[in-house]
Amino acid sequence: MDMPINLVTIQDVKERFYRALTPDEERLAGAWIRDAWDDLLDRPELALAARLTLGEEGLQGRVARTIRAAVGRRLQNPQGRRQFSYTVDDATVSETLASETLAGAWFTDEELARLTPAGFSSDAFTIRTDAGATPPHWTGPLPPPMDEWYPWTSQ
Repeated sequence: MDMPINLVTIQDVKERFYRALTPDEERLAGAWIRDAWDDLLDRPELALAARLTLGEEGLQGRVARTIRAAVGRRLQNPQGRRQFSYTVDDATVSETLASETLAGAWFTDEELARLTPAGFSSDAFTIRTDAGATPPHWTGPLPPPMDEWYPWTSQ
């Protein structure tokens, strides 16, 4: 799915940034807008393409705010630095990159939570009651299903 026209523009980012963008930053901002959009679409738990097609109320605005914030953070700190120091006398430059650099993580947990559909949850703390229910009572024409979480139940 292509990004809706004028969902987020370079002008949107420029209006929210604390200084004028350089020509290189403008060029990168356009690419980063598209990258952030693609990253959101690649997250199956968000199901954005289907939800946007259905016209979920307020979703397009939340997506736009999330992308603008992500691109603004990337413009403020494109290298993902957590710490930077420069010593003039001996010309030493030292920098510490964040363990999860901005290059790898576009969005905060709060932003992703705002985009997550209502009722979606992880099964991280769910008790599964189907362990051992299928084999050896499987009667289908194909081999019994393999459950990667309960390998002792496969034949």
